Amino acid sequence: MRRGLGLTALALWAGAASGADCDRPGLAAALQEQGPAVLCIAGAKGPVRLSVEIADTEAERERGLMGRRDLPPGTGMIFIYPTPRRVAFWMHDTPLPLDMLFIEAGGGIETLHENARPFDDTPIWSAGPVRYVLEIAGGQAAALGLRPGQRVLPLD
Repeated sequence: MRRGLGLTALALWAGAASGADCDRPGLAAALQEQGPAVLCIAGAKGPVRLSVEIADTEAERERGLMGRRDLPPGTGMIFIYPTPRRVAFWMHDTPLPLDMLFIEAGGGIETLHENARPFDDTPIWSAGPVRYVLEIAGGQAAALGLRPGQRVLPLD
């Protein structure tokens, strides 16, 4: 049950995170396995809540958001890796620009790549080892005031 382990690890970010700006009714002990998860980022312009799809298997991570023509504001996809590692993403068969947030095991945004070009096969690398990557619609990171160093928290 890899999904359960990855989601439990994601939920454990709360212990080390200082997300005072995020109104947290209760941190999830584990995120639900079905349906979107809810994340909160203590952004520069206030708390940001995102409803995200979870990609925690190799097949889900390989497919990602390929072929998607729409990604509404406030939504995204989080890629969960079993252990921290340096990762590369590309925009193969992805028709919309994306912002990519490379997130350390402790929940801090390590690197931010804005407006990745649609259909571009050039690798986009994390600067160092990360455990999670969050993809949101291109331009949303700037609009929401997201930047490296901010914390990402799971919510109930």
